[in-house]
Amino acid sequence: MNHMKKGKVMSSTGDTLLAFLVGATVGGVAALLLAPEKGEKTRKKLKKEFRNLQKAGEGMYDDTEKAIEEKAAELVKLAQSQVGAVKSAIENGKETYIKQSKSA
Repeated sequence: MNHMKKGKVMSSTGDTLLAFLVGATVGGVAALLLAPEKGEKTRKKLKKEFRNLQKAGEGMYDDTEKAIEEKAAELVKLAQSQVGAVKSAIENGKETYIKQSKSA
């Protein structure tokens, strides 16, 4: 259950960051479009804003990719430990069965 809470927190943080980036971009574009400047100057500013947004998106992608890789590694370790525990339980069950069969 604790793992689910972490996932929700990460998802919520990612959603919040994405909403912030989209809001900032929309606000920036709206400000540029409403500003009384020449078209060429406005287009240059828009290009710059979109490049900044692209860089921010790439950073988010890299961060998300790293978080997914870390979580996958955790899950592999957890699965491996569970496999070990199951094998141990099966072996203990076999030994107990054999001991009980011999004493019966």
